[in-house]
Amino acid sequence: MKEEFMVNQTEQEMYFEITEESIELANQARLEQYTYGKVSVICPKCQEHPEIYTTPGGERTTITCKCGYIRNCEINF
Repeated sequence: MKEEFMVNQTEQEMYFEITEESIELANQARLEQYTYGKVSVICPKCQEHPEIYTTPGGERTTITCKCGYIRNCEINF
């Protein structure tokens, strides 16, 4: 029972930090990567640029920074 609580608590902490600002920063990073080929967005928590990953088939794009504050995942068909 204790292990289950720890998993749920960790999941809550992970989802707790997703805010409108983090989604907007992720969208801005994606737009900059598409338009200019580089990302100038900086995370307000870890002061790092977010990484943009695309699956080999192009089905999904994931934007995330080291600390996890900036996170977004979208499915592209």
